[in-house]
Amino acid sequence: MANEIVVSQSFEEKMKARIKESIGELITDKELSELVHRSVDEIFFKPTKIKDGFNYKEGPSLLNGLIKERLTPQVEKEIKQYINSHPKEVIKAIKEVVTLGIGKALLEALHLQFQNALFDLQHNIENTIVNR
Repeated sequence: MANEIVVSQSFEEKMKARIKESIGELITDKELSELVHRSVDEIFFKPTKIKDGFNYKEGPSLLNGLIKERLTPQVEKEIKQYINSHPKEVIKAIKEVVTLGIGKALLEALHLQFQNALFDLQHNIENTIVNR
């Protein structure tokens, strides 16, 4: 007895066994397997509905929510640990994002604003010269 190998049942197998105990011979094994498979899919993998005012919007699946809940603290811990152990790399990345990303976006926005004004000026000059 001490040397016997115990095989753990899967979640679906446990559900099937419990349902089988409850309803006995009212459902075939094939129907029961399909029912359990659909139920597990519906419960764990389908997006949830979240009330948003008077409407409902699609939310994450139960499994997605559970994974996010469990992993978020660990991911945040790892990020903090990386930042603390690699300050030079982090500072370099921040400088690049600020100077190249934000600075570039700001310069492009200013360029577009001036470009529109310059096109208007060019158009007015051309009209003045042509219509003389």
